[in-house]
Amino acid sequence: MAINLEDYQELIDSLSPELQESLHSAWLEAAKVFSARGLDNYLKSAAALKTLGKGDELIATWIDHAPLVAKEIGEDIIPDLVQTALELASKTSGAVIELVLSTAPTAANRLGDETLFRAYLQFVNN
Repeated sequence: MAINLEDYQELIDSLSPELQESLHSAWLEAAKVFSARGLDNYLKSAAALKTLGKGDELIATWIDHAPLVAKEIGEDIIPDLVQTALELASKTSGAVIELVLSTAPTAANRLGDETLFRAYLQFVNN
């Protein structure tokens, strides 16, 4: 089952024009990396991050970097990544969460393993 971005029009409409453009730009690559379930998680995670009210840059960082993490170690880690970001929201600023998300592809690449990356996320969150 293929997922079209237009299937999430309500989510898209809730985003700023800049974020809509970012999402449209990232969609082709995301569709290559994620399964239908993974794309659904990716978009719902963006919506969850939006509810934090930490600014558009945080969501833009998610849109750009989550597919890169999935490409490195698989899409099954994406719920853990967004959960870490959501948990960090009560502890730190949006800028710090952006840094965690923007460096996640590098960490995933260097660790090269879902289990090690999950341990890294636990370390970051403590």
